[in-house]
Amino acid sequence: MKNENQEEITMKRKEEKQDSRLAKRLCYVLRYGAMKEGLEVYEGGFVDLQELMRINLMRHNTELEVIEEIDTSLSHRGAKRFERKNENGKTLNPFHENSGVHTLLDLTLEYVSSNLDLFDLEDFPDEYLISSIIHRLKNKKKLNNGNLRQLLVPTLEHLDLDGLYVTEGTLKTIWISCPQLKVLSLKDCGYIVTDNLMEQLLKKLPLLESINLCACKHITDRTVRALIKKAKFLKQLNLSWIKTVSEGAMIDLIKSCPNLEHLDIYDHKVSIEGREIITKLAKEKGVTIVLKGLHDSDVAPKNPCSMLPNFGKV
Repeated sequence: MKNENQEEITMKRKEEKQDSRLAKRLCYVLRYGAMKEGLEVYEGGFVDLQELMRINLMRHNTELEVIEEIDTSLSHRGAKRFERKNENGKTLNPFHENSGVHTLLDLTLEYVSSNLDLFDLEDFPDEYLISSIIHRLKNKKKLNNGNLRQLLVPTLEHLDLDGLYVTEGTLKTIWISCPQLKVLSLKDCGYIVTDNLMEQLLKKLPLLESINLCACKHITDRTVRALIKKAKFLKQLNLSWIKTVSEGAMIDLIKSCPNLEHLDIYDHKVSIEGREIITKLAKEKGVTIVLKGLHDSDVAPKNPCSMLPNFGKV
């Protein structure tokens, strides 16, 4: 009897742990990680459920489990964490409402994505559609240097290259072909992101407002100096998981970037004195700081994810 009860308790704990993991994954994706995971974010901040189910993070769960979590998950205050609706076949699936027929837009994007070599997109005016194709290819793990270069057009203002293998040639194409770029993520792009490359990139892309360099472990204080000098419109910056940027450089960054609103240096080892200086500067300049162990409510946001620009709902 004891063994049976113990097994039931063990199974219940396992299920609760799995539910907790699903809730955490959904919080990440739907609150700020949608575009990072290659999802299209529709008007109102909603994402497509079918697209959501295709990303790697959801591989351990079924669609029914995800829907149930979305419909029933509550915060510690008893408020619903997520919102779900069906609007013109966009928010839940890529089909026309109450049918299994794909929308014309979905079919068109799929065809263009699969046949990029047939199209010249250089003067294509719609950034949303180009971004949709990039996200679609990235989500299917088919975004390589060749087709990415075809999609780097002057209308692009947002570009997410998280975790992609990119060459120096492709990065040069970015600053040549996308002079209006405002949001750029090079998170975990490896050895190719160096101080020298960042100095050139910042010089050629003066309108950048949001830059994610998380885990770009080959940059140093040189990149920070370049950011101070050249990124005049910089509002958001992620320098987490980089051990080669000094405490002094981060303090200089907060001092010298007039438009900075959010800085993520989560895992940096900062001295007690450095924390005091950073906190004081951040309060004076209205900058939110993500740093492990920093709990000052005037500086550290309760939900660091909410400070990022893209939110997703289902």
